[in-house]
Amino acid sequence: MFSKSLAVAAGLSVLAIAAPAHAGDISVISGSGIRSTTTFNGPIGQSFTSIDSALTSVGFQFQLFNTPQPTTPFTLQLLNGSGLGGTQIFTTQFTLPTTIPTSGLNWFDVSLPNIATTIGSVYTFVLSNSSLRYGVVLGPDINIQTGQILGGDAYTGGQAFGVQSYPNCPNTPASQCDLNFRVSGTTATGAVPEPATWAMMIAGFGMMGGALRRRSRTAQFVAA
Repeated sequence: MFSKSLAVAAGLSVLAIAAPAHAGDISVISGSGIRSTTTFNGPIGQSFTSIDSALTSVGFQFQLFNTPQPTTPFTLQLLNGSGLGGTQIFTTQFTLPTTIPTSGLNWFDVSLPNIATTIGSVYTFVLSNSSLRYGVVLGPDINIQTGQILGGDAYTGGQAFGVQSYPNCPNTPASQCDLNFRVSGTTATGAVPEPATWAMMIAGFGMMGGALRRRSRTAQFVAA
């Protein structure tokens, strides 16, 4: 009985040791589609502050600009730090589907292989493509006639970058421009037992204590 009680209690304690993962997402809508930028003149990027220890996907919002232009693959890079000159951590290529409509905004997400990042550190996703077919939506919106900025900084954890500066979007820390983007990831959490698990653990430890007391009394009786 004593060994069975120990086994049950040990099994219950294992429930509290498991470290589940929680998902953290960054989702930024900076522009309504009034402004978009292409990668034809050079790479564009978006820096962000990681809230996860592993990245599982990244997505951007695209517009179809020039239908006659070819559908060529995008190159996606993840760089250390803020800007286009950081050390490369990861790179891949993807091609947008030809079924993207000529009007409207279209999200497209790229799966990532659980890329390790440090929570609180800054990284930059960079897009490159030689075609003028697609543009990436960015903001804040501006008045096309006057150039007046119509919104604020949608995301203070990073900013948009480009080889060719976009109107009202300098490649400086003062820039309030961001691409429409989203990042998903996971982080292993500490072992914090649920209330029900606590109750089961307490019951298990009680069983251990009862078994120990019974064993102790039996030992004393035999010794007498």
